[in-house]
Amino acid sequence: MDEDSGGDGVVKGKSIRYAAVWLMLLSLFFGGVANAATVVQQSSSYVFVDVKTTYWANEAIESMASQGIITGNPDGTFKPEAPITREQLAKLITLTFGLDLVEAEEQTFSDVSPSSWAYKYVESSKDYLTGYFPMKGKPFFDPQAKATREDVAVALVRAMGLATEGVDADSALRWKFNDYGDISPQLAQEVAVAVDKKLIQGFPDGSFKPNAPINRASVATLLYRVLKSSYTNASKDVQLDVQVPANVSEATIKITGKVNADAKVYINEDEVENNNGSFAEAYSLDEGEKVYEFVFKAVLPNGRSKIVKKQVTFETTGPKLTVQAPDTTNKPSAQISGTVRDSSDSPATVWINDKGVHVSYNGEWSADILLKEGVNKIVVTAKNKYGKTAVVEKQITFSLAGPNLVIDATPEKTNKNTITLSGAATDKNDNSPKIYMNDQLVGSYGSFNKTVTLNEGENVFTFKATNNIGKSSATITKKITFLSYRPELVLDLVPETSSDATITLSGTATDNNDSSPKIYMNEQLVGSYGSFNKTVTLKEGENVFIFKATNSLGKISETITKKIIFSVGGPELVLDLVPETSNDATITLSGTATDKNDTSPKIYMNDQLVGSYGSFNKTVTLKEGENVFTFKATNNLGKSSATIKKIVVFTIAAPELQLDYIPETTSNGQITLSGNTTDANDSSPKIYLNDQLVGSYGSFNKMVTLKEGSNSFIFKVTNKYGKFTTVEKTVVYTPEEAKE
Repeated sequence: MDEDSGGDGVVKGKSIRYAAVWLMLLSLFFGGVANAATVVQQSSSYVFVDVKTTYWANEAIESMASQGIITGNPDGTFKPEAPITREQLAKLITLTFGLDLVEAEEQTFSDVSPSSWAYKYVESSKDYLTGYFPMKGKPFFDPQAKATREDVAVALVRAMGLATEGVDADSALRWKFNDYGDISPQLAQEVAVAVDKKLIQGFPDGSFKPNAPINRASVATLLYRVLKSSYTNASKDVQLDVQVPANVSEATIKITGKVNADAKVYINEDEVENNNGSFAEAYSLDEGEKVYEFVFKAVLPNGRSKIVKKQVTFETTGPKLTVQAPDTTNKPSAQISGTVRDSSDSPATVWINDKGVHVSYNGEWSADILLKEGVNKIVVTAKNKYGKTAVVEKQITFSLAGPNLVIDATPEKTNKNTITLSGAATDKNDNSPKIYMNDQLVGSYGSFNKTVTLNEGENVFTFKATNNIGKSSATITKKITFLSYRPELVLDLVPETSSDATITLSGTATDNNDSSPKIYMNEQLVGSYGSFNKTVTLKEGENVFIFKATNSLGKISETITKKIIFSVGGPELVLDLVPETSNDATITLSGTATDKNDTSPKIYMNDQLVGSYGSFNKTVTLKEGENVFTFKATNNLGKSSATIKKIVVFTIAAPELQLDYIPETTSNGQITLSGNTTDANDSSPKIYLNDQLVGSYGSFNKMVTLKEGSNSFIFKVTNKYGKFTTVEKTVVYTPEEAKE
């Protein structure tokens, strides 16, 4: 167990401020590695898995943890036996004792560079922690080495300002510790003081172990005892920095200052609030102009104090006076207003031309004064209770002027023949001045709005206003040039060519001065309200159309000429399918003809009319071989379509004969012969058996008597076109007796 597991040796006399710093620093220190410290806040119940209730430092660890000073690791452990490094101890000492962080220009230790996170802490605490200064070479600090018990003892003694003069370390330590020789000789006095003040103790075996590292549990216990102690031996001087102005002109001043956070502060024997090392107070210099003396005193808990005296000279200036007044006016009275500010007198008094005026609590004042025509001199005087004055002079020129006339914006040029003119006149002495345009009254109540018709060219308008006392405004002249435009004519699409005998032409005309311009086509009126839609019949060849528009002012638009070439075409003839070959003697031919200019074109086949209303359907009888048909369509304008020829080759086929079953041999003396025939061009072909007619309507049924032996039958079928088909059959007749 560490030597801090028992004993009643504690650091006494520590101030509340030091304890608070220890709390803050340890919460940083035990949160992780010093150069990347992270404070991890625990819950209100601190139970570390590796710190049992029977552990020697459990009370200290749990108490420090419950206050949020130390925290465990993310895995729930505290690792009480883990040591701290020298650079971590440097930070701990710096923060604990409130040492000012220094930015040393020169690096003290060769192994702690300015880029190190610990640099400023090592430099700040170098008077409290031992460094290493070899006979040869550069000083070094060994920042990542484990902090030893000797390091901690010396740092506490130095930081707490404990006296070491006259201490006999040899007699104080040699008899107490059997390893006294291991203590660094140059540090023996400070170790002796630390042991004497019970800041640190030895071990039961009589050793001190000056070079042994301090673990987390020992540091927690040491700090726990420091927090519980009342030891208050401060290690630094009393701080008292006061900021107060030496000279003031206002009766209230503000005093601020910096002081030790744990000090009491007094101003002229009255205690004031110390807000974590700062104080601020306001004082009223109510005894008038003189030199005031302030005595400041700061007292630390250990009784050390510091006194600072400051003098403040109070001498007032005159009031600050502002005045607002018009330079000119055409009214017989004017309002004068302003503010008066004085830090030593609220409010000061104000006179206008030796006549007092009322001043409000916030220093604002105003008054109406009568004016005489011409220049009026105004003197405003402000005076405070100390007799200091401020004077402001103003001049107001009062003249009876005519009305102020303003004409609204008018264009210099326009293409519209009417325009509305407007304006307003104001007069401080007349609410209803009259307004004239070209010497004619256009407004009796200070404004006008007049629509006028313009003449072609320049139009001149002269305006003036008069008030009820005969004063006139300055004359305002406006010139407006009216240049009327001719109408703008836009035609809808006009084709250059057409195969239609009729076409519709249309368009629109717009004009700034005429809502209904007229439109002419070939000098004939086709539209009276700015648009037209006219259907015309075209003649074959070129058709010329000339358009123009006129407005009510006689202006004519640009002339637009359009040319349309009308080409009359023949009808379009479309024949239905005509086969190139056919086995049928008759065939129906059909088709249609369309024409843009004739709804009933005529259709001819081989120069014979076959359709008068744009279509035909004609059945014709074919001759065997080539059949030629010539088709033509004509419209009512005498135009014909191209001739279309189709050739149909007609081949007359022979009838087809289908016989019923005929045996090749038989023992019967009689058999019946039957069958039927078909023909595409003859519904009643004739059937012959051995040149004898046996059927005239496409079928036959004939019983014949056989002769013994071979019987020959010749079947022949013919149609009305002389086409025939012949089939031969042989039947052998063998009587039954002959078979036996």
